[in-house]
Amino acid sequence: AMAVIDHGLLARSITRALGLLAVATLAEGARTARPVGSQVSVGSEVSVGPKARTCRHVLVTDEFLPKMQASALRATFVSRFAEPRSTASDRFVWDQWHVGEQFNLLRTPAEPYFGEEAYAELCSALTAFGQSELGCDTITPPWLSYYVDGCSQGLHTDAWHGPFAYVLSLTEWEGRPFTGGETMIMNRQVLDFWRGHEPGVAIEQASMFELVEPKFNRLTVFDPRIPHGVKEVRGTRDPIKARLVLHGWFTPAESVTFTGSLGAVQAEEILNGALAPLYEHLGSECARMFGTLNLRATVGGSGAVEEVRVLADTLVADRAELGAELDEEELRADVINSALHALRTAVFPPSADGGKTTIYVPFSFV
Repeated sequence: AMAVIDHGLLARSITRALGLLAVATLAEGARTARPVGSQVSVGSEVSVGPKARTCRHVLVTDEFLPKMQASALRATFVSRFAEPRSTASDRFVWDQWHVGEQFNLLRTPAEPYFGEEAYAELCSALTAFGQSELGCDTITPPWLSYYVDGCSQGLHTDAWHGPFAYVLSLTEWEGRPFTGGETMIMNRQVLDFWRGHEPGVAIEQASMFELVEPKFNRLTVFDPRIPHGVKEVRGTRDPIKARLVLHGWFTPAESVTFTGSLGAVQAEEILNGALAPLYEHLGSECARMFGTLNLRATVGGSGAVEEVRVLADTLVADRAELGAELDEEELRADVINSALHALRTAVFPPSADGGKTTIYVPFSFV
């Protein structure tokens, strides 16, 4: 199990550097970017991330749950609507959420709907994924929603619940008797439209949005700061044949966490020493950023860092930092490389049992 360090010197140091206080300090630092590559060359460290499915702004995972588990969740839903004339109380749990033309769907909390055991297994799978693949802490309680004819979500961004939203589909997508239902996620280029605008090139809707089909047992994770919605469903009014999804948010990690042979007692001094110059560097020399950067370091039994992986990276540069001669991706890579370098060059004490240690380090820039 993952040990979360919430107290002590290490947690105070990391929270101060990575939490709201630290981010405020970073935001007050120099706003002029230094030349890219003056510490670590672009690509020499960032290149390790994409091979491991780093989550930038959208991440899609098919066959997320074991097949029997996903099928059992859907079967529970289908059984409630199998007899349309039934007056069983479990059919009367749906809220028709209607907010003008912005939101129109039917929803219910997933916990009472599926029962304690199935709900616990679902949350365990989502939480484990968030911790190992995104560097997040846990999840918000999932909602279950279905969309029949006329249901949709207009484009919107989310109030802060966490750095990533998720949609886990229980929809029988193949052979569906409706159109629409895709998750619409605005392409980031649209948010900075004029920077890349070409007057002679027409742009249509397909170029402005990524449409993610809610195939059965597909988990879609995305940055909820980006405008998103659900394309209007047209066709069926039968709940059994509707767009059916579980959804919620992954919550941010607020401190460094450890798994394996070393804990805070053995590692805090070394980690603090490795990160202290990084905080100074981020606050004074790197471009100002917004977003989440979560890293995972694997420490061998000898104490040497064997690998540092970028789990999640939603960083975007402050528009004020950009000029004609500055490239946002290079500025972002500069920040990431600096963080990777700080962790890769740390040397921890050998573990008593010779085993490895995994350290999750979250950075939050607001």
